[in-house]
Formats: sequence, C-alpha cells, structure tokens
Amino acid sequence: MKRDYYEILGVDRNVSAPELKKAFKRLAIKYHPDKNPGDKEAEAKFKEAAEAYEVLSDQSKRQTYDQFGHQGVSSNFGQSGFQNVDINDIFNNIFGDEIFGDIFGDIFGRGGARRPPRGRNIQMAYEMTLEEAVFGKDVEIRLPTSNKKVSVNIPAGVDTGNKIRLSGEGEVSQYGGENGDLFIVVQVVKHEFLEREGNHLYCEVPIRVDQAILGGEIEVPTLSKKVLLKIPPETQTGKIFKLRDLGAGSLRGKTTGDLFVRVVVETPSKLSSKQKKLIEDAFIDANKNFHEASNFTSKINKKFK
Repeated sequence: MKRDYYEILGVDRNVSAPELKKAFKRLAIKYHPDKNPGDKEAEAKFKEAAEAYEVLSDQSKRQTYDQFGHQGVSSNFGQSGFQNVDINDIFNNIFGDEIFGDIFGDIFGRGGARRPPRGRNIQMAYEMTLEEAVFGKDVEIRLPTSNKKVSVNIPAGVDTGNKIRLSGEGEVSQYGGENGDLFIVVQVVKHEFLEREGNHLYCEVPIRVDQAILGGEIEVPTLSKKVLLKIPPETQTGKIFKLRDLGAGSLRGKTTGDLFVRVVVETPSKLSSKQKKLIEDAFIDANKNFHEASNFTSKINKKFK
C-alpha cells in the first residue's frame, strides 16, 4: 500500500509551495543515486519522494489527492508510479534545467562522468471514442516536435488518462543527451448512450408505462450492436438488468465486463380525454396494488397523525 504523500515528504497538509519544494530537495539530495551508488532502497525512496512532489506541487492534483487519496490521482502514474522512470526524467519533469544548476551542481560536483541530461518529456492529448478505446485502434498522429506523421497502435482496453509512450520523440536535449519521450494521453469522449466504469458499462433506457406493467421486449445499445432485453411484467422504475460479457475489456485483464441497463418508466403526455378516462377506469380499484405508494402514505400518516 502506498504511503501518504505528505508523510513521505515529511510535511503537514497545509504546507506552502516553497516549503514543499524545499522538503523535496532535501530528500532528493539525501537519496540521489549519485550519493548512494548501487543502493536500490535509496533509489526507490528518491522515486517515491519525486512522485509525492509531482502530485502535491500541482494545485489541481493536490486538491484531487486531498479529496480522494491515491485513487484520485492514480491515472497520472499508471500502475507503478515513477518506479520504471529514469532518474534524469524525474529531474527534467519536475525541475527542468534548474536541477543541473545551483541546486545540485555544487553538491554532486560538475566534473564527474555523468551522462548528459535527456531532453524534456512532453505530452499530447488524443481523443477517441469509447468503441475505439475498448477495441483498440491504429492511429496516425503528427509529432509536435518534428511535425512528421507516425503510426501508433493504441491497445484495446485503454481509458481516459492512460499514456502511450513514444521513446525519443520528446524535446531535443540542449546538452547533447538523448531526446526526451512523447507521451500520448488518451481522452475518451462522452458516449451517446453508455458510461464506462472499469470493465463495466452502464446505460439508462426509458420504457413505456404499459411495457412496465405488462412486460415486453426493448432494444438496448451495446458497443457494437443493439440487442433485445426482455422486460418482465410489473417492472418498477429504476430496475437494473445485467447483460453478461457485453461490457468492456481492460489493458491488463482478459475478462470482459458486463452491461448494466437501468430502466426508467415513462408516463405518457398529451393524452386525450378518452384515453385519460380509460386509464382512470383501469386503475379505479387498483390502489392496493401500488405497494410502494401505499407504504409511503402509511408512514406519512403515522408521523403526522
């Protein structure tokens, strides 16, 4: 389980931005691999502190973290946070060129055989439909650094916030090092009918009041086609039906989620006088059949007798 970001940096939850930066610099100096060669524990602590600082130094991410914890910002790091990211990438992403100036230069020395810093990593958003995200797609994008077009495979199961990494397609290093990387950030546009939560899909469908009373079949949308759903007699509004294996897949799992359909009973409007009279006659002796309404009325009468 991940530790609290404030605890990692040794600060309280009301810490100011300058103090937050100072706290991270202190830990970065302490655990930097140049001062702890071969020490995997120190490297892990450095990356842990970098992840904490990357979130808390961004006001929007910090507010999300304060409200929802790690779950609220997990999409920013994928499954492993900074664990598989190069140390120089962390320096570049958080401090930019500053990290190679007066902050660490005097501490680690300027004459060592360090490799030149890489160029900055950059990000670009890519919008795709829910269908494209679930089933995957080969897309052609124009690189922001060189303006050339490249083909990119977006794997099946991606969701908003997932990143596809293109190595070496970021900014050119100003110091003769390797290029940075380009991260394509997936943005799934809102679907007309379906909402996604993990592997499951959700849909709300209106049904006529006569269908709710007598039963019948209705058409409901899925990702690839429409299917028939049987509505049993006396179905109440808000009833949820589960259609197995008609949900979405995921990047790391082979299982497919389900589609959950919530029905909402619609009352007809603009009825003629004749139609209203027929309905009135049909329900004239049906008060005892409306259990929810009867129970609610009974509770009110007991409270306000």
